[in-house]
Amino acid sequence: MRMISKVYDGLIHGLAAIAAASFALMVAGIVIDVGLRNLGFRPFQPTSALIEYGLMLATMAGAPWLVRSQGHVAVRALISRLPNSAERGVDRTALIFCAAVLGLLAWRAGVVAGEMIETNAVDIRSVALPKWILPSMLMAGFALMAIEFIRIFVKGGTYHAQNASH
Repeated sequence: MRMISKVYDGLIHGLAAIAAASFALMVAGIVIDVGLRNLGFRPFQPTSALIEYGLMLATMAGAPWLVRSQGHVAVRALISRLPNSAERGVDRTALIFCAAVLGLLAWRAGVVAGEMIETNAVDIRSVALPKWILPSMLMAGFALMAIEFIRIFVKGGTYHAQNASH
């Protein structure tokens, strides 16, 4: 079990690194694209489509790590005014609710990805890519976020988003 946990932790941290690297690559792509345009050269045609895919990748790859590090935004104005036991109960219920909604979204994205694979659908913009790529990213990101919320719940924790402002 410890080995599975270690591999999973590596996956979450590796995906966060991929998210950071993809942001750097997108910035470089935009700078190169704009620079080529301003110098009178023809920019690379697939740049904007690849940046759109990169935005989805960065969001879905980094989101599970943000849940783990409690970096997502959580509005606690009303909950923080409750008595401690009620606040904890609402927090714990919210963890299960978040995991359930994310699980549902992951399942639905998986269904859509499966349909795209079945029909061999292609997303044609400036470059043709298989249409299952985007819903697959959603499915993986939502599923991993659900697992992170479940882990917090199982460990007896709550989600306070204390790192969201750092």
